[in-house]
Amino acid sequence: MSPDAPPTLGTSPVGNAAERGPGPVLARLGRPVSETPTRLAVVADPHVTPTGSGTWKAYHRSETRLRTAVSTIADLDVDATVLLGDLTRDGRPEEYDVVDELLRDLPGPRVAVPGNHDVPKRWDDYDAPTPAEFAARYADDALPFVRRVGGVDIIGLDSASGGPDLPLTNTHEGAVPGSQLRWLDAVLADAATPVVVLHHNVFHPRRHTGQFPDADFYQLRNADELAAVLARHDVPLVLSGHIHWPATAVRAGVRELIAPATCSFPQSFILVDVDRRGTTVRLVPLAGPKGMAEAYTLAASGAAHGQGIAAHADRGHLSALPLVDERTPPRRVVGSDVPGAVRWR
Repeated sequence: MSPDAPPTLGTSPVGNAAERGPGPVLARLGRPVSETPTRLAVVADPHVTPTGSGTWKAYHRSETRLRTAVSTIADLDVDATVLLGDLTRDGRPEEYDVVDELLRDLPGPRVAVPGNHDVPKRWDDYDAPTPAEFAARYADDALPFVRRVGGVDIIGLDSASGGPDLPLTNTHEGAVPGSQLRWLDAVLADAATPVVVLHHNVFHPRRHTGQFPDADFYQLRNADELAAVLARHDVPLVLSGHIHWPATAVRAGVRELIAPATCSFPQSFILVDVDRRGTTVRLVPLAGPKGMAEAYTLAASGAAHGQGIAAHADRGHLSALPLVDERTPPRRVVGSDVPGAVRWR
């Protein structure tokens, strides 16, 4: 594929004016539902750095992409912005300074969970923010947290910091400590319309996209324990980031939707609209054709993770959106036998 003609984001015909939005529809979900229309902007994996360049994460564009996301969100009348972690390249103070400057222009409330690149690691030669310091800056002084926004309860988990039972200072893997799982169990018992957010993915990417390289992917160590709590309370939606690719899957009745990265192909964020009909998720691009082409080329020639993303694009995983539509009868495309190639429309 020529770098000046990268895979394009799909377009979806929309049935009525109320559903028209700033980007293609990524998913139409039967739930969550809310009598109070609620709009969330969801931003994942900015990996902001004022000094980095290149790699499949396009570090040299990271400031520009997050700045574009903030300015776009300002025009979208959102009820809140949710940041799914990896705000920074490596948690350096100068990276957080840039993030703070860019987020200053976000309208309305914002909440964030940390990613594996935001928290202290044993090999750091600088002081990354502690979980408490991250919470003070981005999560209303609480990690984990619950925040009522419009008609939904945003429930944030810290999957990146670990704890005494699951230390994570020497790995980029994730874990939700037992104390958070117990807290979540109690909170979900009283939550009317929960949307659970965290950085690491609950389900392995193969459940979302089919083929995916294990190299350079760091899993949630106790994903099964977390999934059991979510299923016990029939949580309608989980939002995560981490793999830099938009995808979705259902397990034990729990739907997880992965947001794309703002820094790397296909540089985007998602807009989540919840109302009485269900939930509509849109993909909002942050770069034009040249920017998309550059990021695609960097991914295709980068690490295994980036190459996996480019391969998904080559297979057309974003050329026919929505990924899922629960509001129309399902139709399986003939010849789609692997999880990532099944198109439900």
